[in-house]
Amino acid sequence: MSGDLLVSLVTAVCVLALAVLSRWFLPTPMSFVLQFAPVWVYIVYFLSARRRPSAGEIGRDSKVWSATIVLVTMAVAVVSAI
Repeated sequence: MSGDLLVSLVTAVCVLALAVLSRWFLPTPMSFVLQFAPVWVYIVYFLSARRRPSAGEIGRDSKVWSATIVLVTMAVAVVSAI
């Protein structure tokens, strides 16, 4: 599995998890910006990987970006639940 595919699949799963959380477990629905927070991180990944090919290995590592997307998703879920 390529790096781009891995990051995009993680992003899709996180967006679906936030949608389910927003629909079934929160008293009020999330805003558009919060619900699509993983997509915003994916956009940064996509643009940074394409514009700066000379970036270090960390800048292109799909596992680091996937972990970042999961952490952002967890942070949004916690902040929304408060």
